[in-house]
Amino acid sequence: MILLIALATLVIGLAEGIPLGKQGQRKELVAMSCLLGMAFLLAAGFRIGFPSPITLLEQLFEPIGKAIFK
Repeated sequence: MILLIALATLVIGLAEGIPLGKQGQRKELVAMSCLLGMAFLLAAGFRIGFPSPITLLEQLFEPIGKAIFK
């Protein structure tokens, strides 16, 4: 499954990145690459079994919320 995620990421990166590179839009290419890379890491991590960022944020802010909204 991770191989499929990597293949999809590669296809999307090539489809979007090649035109950006040809047009000289370097900043957009870097931004797209960073966002696509983060999406790949989150998807692969979720598939491996890492907790989702939402779970981590809930664990972080739950004590704060309980302290404020008693």
